Amino acid sequence: MFALRSGQTRRSVPTVNQKTEKMSENNNKIFSKVQVFQFLITFFITAFGILTAYYTTIAGIRLDLARKAESQFVNELDKRLSNLELLLNQNFMSKKEFFEMKEQINQRLLKIEIKLEGQK
Repeated sequence: MFALRSGQTRRSVPTVNQKTEKMSENNNKIFSKVQVFQFLITFFITAFGILTAYYTTIAGIRLDLARKAESQFVNELDKRLSNLELLLNQNFMSKKEFFEMKEQINQRLLKIEIKLEGQK
């Protein structure tokens, strides 16, 4: 057919059987290395995104609960302080009343001392 020049060798043309053998070898591999690598990168990025969303959601819930707990705590303290103020106003006496009561107790104690000394 064609004449070969000097130094050239004849290349063999792959036959149909050789082509089908190569295709069957490629078909035995489900994924190539590049496809597996791309899949792994995609998988890890997706997993990282899911973890980030999860922790962001948990942090938001914790923050909301902390705010609610803080407001309940502040409201409870406010109620306790109000009750304490009411008790102080209702059940305790002023300084003037205290000194008057002190004088009355001192007078009674003096009367008791006088009576006890008189009995000796």
